[in-house]
Amino acid sequence: AGGRLVRIDVSGFRHEDIGHREARPGSDIQLSIDLRIQQLAEEVLDDDPGSLVVMDPRNGDILALASAPGFDPNEFVPSISTKKWAAINNDDRKPLVNRSISGAYPPGSTFKPVVAFAALENAKAKSMTQFSCPGYFELGKTRFRCWTRGQHGLLSMREALKQSCNVYFYRLGLQVGKDYIYHMATALGLGSPTGIELPGERKGLVPSSSWSRRVHGVGWRPGDTCNFSIGQGALTVTPLQMASVTATVANGGHVYRPRLVKGVRASNAKNYKPLPPVILNEMNWSSTSLEVIRGGMRDVVMAERGTGKLARIDGVNISGKTGTAEYGPKELNKKRGWMIAYAPSEAPRYAVALVVDDAVSGGVTVAPRIKKLMEGLFGVHKKSEGEG
Repeated sequence: AGGRLVRIDVSGFRHEDIGHREARPGSDIQLSIDLRIQQLAEEVLDDDPGSLVVMDPRNGDILALASAPGFDPNEFVPSISTKKWAAINNDDRKPLVNRSISGAYPPGSTFKPVVAFAALENAKAKSMTQFSCPGYFELGKTRFRCWTRGQHGLLSMREALKQSCNVYFYRLGLQVGKDYIYHMATALGLGSPTGIELPGERKGLVPSSSWSRRVHGVGWRPGDTCNFSIGQGALTVTPLQMASVTATVANGGHVYRPRLVKGVRASNAKNYKPLPPVILNEMNWSSTSLEVIRGGMRDVVMAERGTGKLARIDGVNISGKTGTAEYGPKELNKKRGWMIAYAPSEAPRYAVALVVDDAVSGGVTVAPRIKKLMEGLFGVHKKSEGEG
């Protein structure tokens, strides 16, 4: 930035210029955002309150960062009217909030792969560890219900991921213990800002025993572990964080810093200087853990009883995890729908996190939107009526 130093008196009279510094042009930057994918993401959201993040799991590049509802920045130039400013501020849908980085929400069942990794990597369970789901789990005098009105029966871990059985993960979480789940979540970057080059990023919350004592004045209870294990309770994440977790599963354990800037060009240079991707952590997951959890996530979409089967498209294997989280006053029964996904399953190029308010469930409300996104990403031809 340039500047000029001027001597004036108390009345504001300008006496002389003492000196000046010429402004210099700044560097150009090369963004990771893909315009086509960004437009597609905004079409998928369709102005419904929510967020959609698309990330390249091979390097951390953010290909799309969409938040809805939005606002027209042109209304602020040269200044926004009092009426329009009041309308934006009083809008219950909060259009000024960038939900992708500043919206902190319980992740619901999209957190279950994290719990599964904590169990397998700490030898607290095996891939064939089985629990029976009668439709509920009783802990003392409290009954924790599964999401289905029926029962899932006897399940292994991969099957529990596919059908998103709450009872399985209540019992698995208690067997693993809150501390191992906490450490797996924080190692993946939850509870901390990702470091993306944008202001206003929230860090979310991964609760612990010390947090419970400090905030609520009571220690951690087994019921808290049950809620924690299905992504509810005090746990909160941003859509960007969940896209990062999804990318880490997709690439086998490299936690990349999400980035929007992948190249810089000085004002006197012809070419952009590429910036190397930054790895924040290496999870060093075993091949067995990856096989079980990736297999379960693939089944979520590709198997007939998978909760995310409505995201399926022709010709591309997709892996994912649906989630549904309650929010607001309990009597309103409001739900937020989630789905994380990566594709193609065999050699992932895209990792996605999508969340929308006022959903029926992740599988019913969000999975069809993931389908639309994937069709656009892979150019899958949609048959019109009358085609064979």
